[in-house]
Amino acid sequence: MSVKLKQRTFNFALSVPLDAADEVETAISDHATWMRETHSYDDSKIQLVHYYVSKAHELVNIADPSQGTTNQVLYSINEVYVMDEGLDQHLVAGQSWKNFQSFVGTITEFGSVLIANGEVIETL
Repeated sequence: MSVKLKQRTFNFALSVPLDAADEVETAISDHATWMRETHSYDDSKIQLVHYYVSKAHELVNIADPSQGTTNQVLYSINEVYVMDEGLDQHLVAGQSWKNFQSFVGTITEFGSVLIANGEVIETL
């Protein structure tokens, strides 16, 4: 299934000091496990179009990678839902996830951009 205009999203960008990266990756791994348990690409669970997490060491100068990296690791957590109701279903299900508050604390502490109820405005 492809991403379509007007579908709803969660998108979180985290900027994490290198010495906290393992802690954040544990929280992300916990979230991904919970997502696999409660979400799917078919209609058997909360229906997603797309879910992925990426990471990269922050570059000193994005136009010149030869200058090396900073002491920050950047993470991008992205969820796209088939229907608007998916966001609400996600939030309701999150309330019963044992690590919900911990994950929210992680994205709040390290989040540089937190988009909830985003709308897809361009896609291929």
